[in-house]
Amino acid sequence: MNVLEARRARHLIIRLDRGEELPAALVRALDEAEARAGWIEGAGSLEQAEIALFDQASRTYAKTRVLDGPCDVVALSGSIALQQGETSLRLSATLARESGVGLQLAAGELVWARVYGLELRVTAFDDLPLVRVFDDRTGLTQLTAQSTTLPAIVGEPPRATPPGQPAEPPRVAPPPQAAEPPRAVVPPAPAGEPTRAAPAAAAVEPAAVPLPQRPVRRRQEEEAYPEVGDSVTHFHFGECTVISSDGERIRLRQERDGRVREVSLTMLRIEPPTVDPATGKKQFRLARKN
Repeated sequence: MNVLEARRARHLIIRLDRGEELPAALVRALDEAEARAGWIEGAGSLEQAEIALFDQASRTYAKTRVLDGPCDVVALSGSIALQQGETSLRLSATLARESGVGLQLAAGELVWARVYGLELRVTAFDDLPLVRVFDDRTGLTQLTAQSTTLPAIVGEPPRATPPGQPAEPPRVAPPPQAAEPPRAVVPPAPAGEPTRAAPAAAAVEPAAVPLPQRPVRRRQEEEAYPEVGDSVTHFHFGECTVISSDGERIRLRQERDGRVREVSLTMLRIEPPTVDPATGKKQFRLARKN
């Protein structure tokens, strides 16, 4: 269990208009408001949406489910945090729509959506820097507070100060003095011989202390993934150019209309790239995971 406390919060009301896309439009609004950590709630209507479920057995997301027609947002909630220095959203939604067999409900992590009309309340935590870190136990990225504490000074604890008097600075224990190296013992010289001088003590090099190794997150797959400037062919968005990438999520600009899309690579199958001989750019195909 991990409990985090925020004591300074702002409440933002954000309205997304028809044609705007999640999560890209919401990330832009949060960046403008400098809301880097917080919680999201919302309701409204979508023109189109994609959702996915996390499979605990395989520790991966199943293939996305596309809802092509209009749907209402029965519930929408999620979190805001930084991931590798950029604003990251994790949104869960319950969606309802009419179908040939009556009312249909679908729920899961909201990967992408085109908005018809959406109203959101964001509670921004200004004193709680949240980040997403990879959890080896579950395969998920989970929230934690970014550490801002400084190492404590070794020494006596500060004494209690009566009210109205300035606090006494903590007393720092003096550093231990190095022990004097043993002196060489020279036996007395026989009678008639000059006294020999004691040999100089050899300088002793301090033992090198090995630095602790930084924990390195093991990459789950060694295959290449799209980076900034690469071209991709997305199964749904068509020809795109990568404008940002962190190895897990990428933002794409569509060639046909210039729209920006954000997708999770964990929900896609990345086919080995080809290289355009004319430009030298790598070209990827992004397909659904079966």
